[in-house]
Amino acid sequence: MEIVRDAHEALNSGDLDALIRLCDPTFRLDMSDRVFNPAVYEGHDGIRRFYAEVRDVWESYTWEPEEPLESRDHVLALLRSTGKGRGSGVELERRRTAMLWAVRGNRPTSLRFFRDRAKALEAAGLRE
Repeated sequence: MEIVRDAHEALNSGDLDALIRLCDPTFRLDMSDRVFNPAVYEGHDGIRRFYAEVRDVWESYTWEPEEPLESRDHVLALLRSTGKGRGSGVELERRRTAMLWAVRGNRPTSLRFFRDRAKALEAAGLRE
């Protein structure tokens, strides 16, 4: 669970170098459940591309794990997300999303974003 906390801290602070050092080179970031710009990002370059896309749209954006839950080799982070739109200044707060991290050998190997926490719990094997 500590590695996922470290990854969220690096992501939220904008320290991409720290995030990339934590993640496996084959890291897979699955954001296909997003409403806008659903995509899957591969490897360290994918992490950079994802972060650049977020920064193009948002002046600030954070993903704060409220309830990290462990399941086998996964950590499910139930999230509180906040953001402020670049240019528009529109502020956003969401509490219904989640990120399911796969961790192998103390390295995150993938992350899958869910808009629906119930689906994330099911995918993590924490709810039938």
